Amino acid sequence: MKDKESEIQQTRELMTETEALLCTSERALFASFQLCASDLAILKRLQKKGPKPVNQLAAKVGLTSGSMTTATQRLHKRELITTTRDQKDGRKVWVAISKTGKQTLKELSSEREKLLSPIFTNLSSRERQVLTGLLKKVRKASQTKN
Repeated sequence: MKDKESEIQQTRELMTETEALLCTSERALFASFQLCASDLAILKRLQKKGPKPVNQLAAKVGLTSGSMTTATQRLHKRELITTTRDQKDGRKVWVAISKTGKQTLKELSSEREKLLSPIFTNLSSRERQVLTGLLKKVRKASQTKN
């Protein structure tokens, strides 16, 4: 058995440390918009995919039913989303991003770009493409194992 960690474990640790550093900076930015990472995931998903039933949205952004209810109430109170009951099934609630939500997402995206650009400008466009491709491969392999 080797004394040193395997190359695979070292790679994973580097990914974890890098993600932690990036998350710390982003959390502060999100907080300045009174949002958290799950709020951002919800808003981005709604903007990309359109209105969704709350239970489907929860599954796609990785939240439990209870967490999704809390997030939905929080975002609705800030007028970042709208909610409507399904006319055929009154138990089903549909969620959509509002104009205010779209504007907030646009502003946050701009600020996030300013935050991340200096970090990633050390990489060439080709290096960023390679990194993105490699991370997608790791994610896909991780999803098939779970």
